[in-house]
Amino acid sequence: MIKNRIEYYDNLRVLAIFGIIAIHVFQLWHHGEQVNGIYIYMFSEIVRYAVPIFLMLSGALLLNRDIEIGNFLKRKLPRIAYPFIFYLIISFILSLFTDKGFSFNIFSQYWYFWLIFGVYLSVPIINKFVLNSSIREIEYFLVIFVLAAIFYQFVLFYNIESYFNLNFFAAPIGFLILGYYLSVKDFKIDSRKLIMVMLAVFVIATFFKMLETGAIMPKNFALDYSATQSAVLASWVDVSIWVILQAGSLFVIFKHLNFGKFRKAIVSISNLSYGMYLIHSLLMFYTNPFFTSLPRNGVEICLVIVFYSIFVFLVSWLMVFVLSKIPVVGKYCA
Repeated sequence: MIKNRIEYYDNLRVLAIFGIIAIHVFQLWHHGEQVNGIYIYMFSEIVRYAVPIFLMLSGALLLNRDIEIGNFLKRKLPRIAYPFIFYLIISFILSLFTDKGFSFNIFSQYWYFWLIFGVYLSVPIINKFVLNSSIREIEYFLVIFVLAAIFYQFVLFYNIESYFNLNFFAAPIGFLILGYYLSVKDFKIDSRKLIMVMLAVFVIATFFKMLETGAIMPKNFALDYSATQSAVLASWVDVSIWVILQAGSLFVIFKHLNFGKFRKAIVSISNLSYGMYLIHSLLMFYTNPFFTSLPRNGVEICLVIVFYSIFVFLVSWLMVFVLSKIPVVGKYCA
């Protein structure tokens, strides 16, 4: 059972890092480019599950454990801080020998590092709640998480001034607890039927997210509740109901799928995914002028987005893999 669980965690991590890379590639074409009258950027909503799934994996792996605060922080914080510093140094060195000035706004450019840093600080406390809670009590938290997401979508959509503070629930912590819950939940339904239901949920949720981004309707309720729109949370995490359904459905689907082939490659990418996150923006910074100059029409842009996403994904993996084999340096790159 544990072996199977670790396997689908690896699969989800690969899916999530590809999603993050694809989102950043899509952002190169967010100026209204169209294909057959449809905004190309709207298709980026297909991969918006990426960061929530990473958070859900953290919850599945870290919650309901025997955690001693000192040991946990000594083990986890350096694990994310050393690679972060390592790639900042590489970025600085490259900027000295090239004519391209790389942005060193470390508080916005690498926002996920600060997000997960804060999440790790909270895990020992949230873990106490999970350890001492029944499934019903955890479900209570998740119900408030979902209701808070819907509430803030209404508030933002209708521009309502509100002092009803549910920010504790409508936050990255919600995805942590959702990930743990879905990792242990037995839905008591045939796996094939469950996969079909969850696939339908993913398609419907993604469709509504695409409606808003693609401006197909002049005004609609598909508005995201992104934490950036809250002075309390200050993060790029989307905690709208649609992304909760997106990420949650994919988590359940991958929990019930078997990926026997390409196991070694999946494990390698999974283990190096954090380094890939840190290095891919640097790779894109130096390569995107070439790729953005290629397409001339909507169809060509779509093809370049697919190809460039795969290119960045594979080259980032290769770069981190090579760095990980270098003595001394290897332990700081991923």
